Amino acid sequence: MPKKKCGLGFDCASMMQYPGIDSGDCLNYKTCGSAVQLTPDEELELVRIREEQMRQYQEQIRLTRRSAAIMMLMRRGCPQSPESLSVIPAIEAITTTLDNIRTGLTNFDGQYIAPPGCELHIYNVKRPSGTYSYYKLTAENAMFAPSEKEQEVRVIHLSHQHDARYIEAHLGIERRNNLTQVRTLLQNASALLEDATRLLEQTTDMNSPNATVEVFNTDEIIPIDQ
Repeated sequence: MPKKKCGLGFDCASMMQYPGIDSGDCLNYKTCGSAVQLTPDEELELVRIREEQMRQYQEQIRLTRRSAAIMMLMRRGCPQSPESLSVIPAIEAITTTLDNIRTGLTNFDGQYIAPPGCELHIYNVKRPSGTYSYYKLTAENAMFAPSEKEQEVRVIHLSHQHDARYIEAHLGIERRNNLTQVRTLLQNASALLEDATRLLEQTTDMNSPNATVEVFNTDEIIPIDQ
């Protein structure tokens, strides 16, 4: 004879708090079997056993098929959470990384950072003793403070390759390039986080109502040996 199963997929022993009970012996067996004809939001009435302070109570509860499905899956379906799926640790890791980035940015305090579009250019100067190479920091538009003139200039002369002005200007361009790469990576990360936000918003739209159960009658179960 085939074993009878709960029409709503419950573990009857857990639902009834009766270890070893067979689905066919459950007080809800017929109700659960006929409930498949109801719509997800139509109500049905079930019996549930509750234990409190060493006493057992038999409750009559009213719920919908949707609520029953949620209850069944929450009991049997190995329910997960943002914590168990490592979403919360991922958020904490991002927070830690952002803190490290903010700390790393303090390394640029007091350091020269070249403007966008500015580059180093080499030029040769002929002198009686020979030809010498010098460097200049060149901008696309006049933006540098002048050393003598009143108007802004496009070029700052940096002398030779071993001059401190050239060295610091070269480092300033490297700092700028590093920062612009960091900016690009952060913008990409921001776009990914926006995608995550949209996914969570979509999840909110697909969420079912919480499994509400209305208890409308409770009777204490008196053990036979009392």
